[in-house]
Amino acid sequence: MRDCHLRFRRTASLSGLSLAWILGLGVVVAGCGGGKAHGKGGGAPKVLVHPVPSDRIRALDSGSGKVVRVDARLKFVVLDFSLTAVPQPGLRLDVVRDGTVVGELRVTGPASGTATVADLVSGEAAGGDLARPKAP
Repeated sequence: MRDCHLRFRRTASLSGLSLAWILGLGVVVAGCGGGKAHGKGGGAPKVLVHPVPSDRIRALDSGSGKVVRVDARLKFVVLDFSLTAVPQPGLRLDVVRDGTVVGELRVTGPASGTATVADLVSGEAAGGDLARPKAP
């Protein structure tokens, strides 16, 4: 009886090992066909490119920042200039939302890292608005 039990354990472990080898070999074989194109004609798979409307393409404005905080009661905003230099105090900026000027700011400082503070001179500002130097 003991001999039968040992023989069963040996067979079970061998069949488990065989199953592991078969599965491993299947993964390797399936992975080797990855470089071949499927379908007729061969070549690289086609990539669909959707045209982007021209009104969504915008150049990066030099000197532009982003409104990150607004205090409407005290009429000041915190601006982030991560992509450009922080403007000097006294510079006037337009607040732009969806391509329309909605307000005017005057940089007052203080500046810390890429952030600075500006007074809301006129109009309005909201988080996410663009702040860019006034057009001459």
